[in-house]
Amino acid sequence: MIRILVLGHGGYAEGVKSNLAMLVGQPESMYFLDLTPTDDLADLEKKVTDLLEGFGSDQVLFACDLMGASPFRVAAIQTYNHPGNYITVAGLNTMAYLELGMASDLTLSELVDRAIETTKNSVIKYPE
Repeated sequence: MIRILVLGHGGYAEGVKSNLAMLVGQPESMYFLDLTPTDDLADLEKKVTDLLEGFGSDQVLFACDLMGASPFRVAAIQTYNHPGNYITVAGLNTMAYLELGMASDLTLSELVDRAIETTKNSVIKYPE
């Protein structure tokens, strides 16, 4: 099974969760954790580690708000420690999260590639 863990600053993850719930309901394989103003990096690391312990050997896609920031770094360390089983991505948009929430028979790598392509293809300028 592929689990998707959305990580971000402030209310980012909860915002994505709320957004998806309004549009399509709560995807069962998605989890949401925020770095709050009262958290330090160790707090976020503990939240992530505690959640991951319940996943067993499942594959994990970390979807972070910003590349290089604290949530991304926590996810990247986990990804580094679980090569081939975890992947980290940053900067996805709502269209990508909608696709991630749908049941799929894609591999973890294919799922990440699709989410990135969806984000790229759903950004438009109007009027063109």
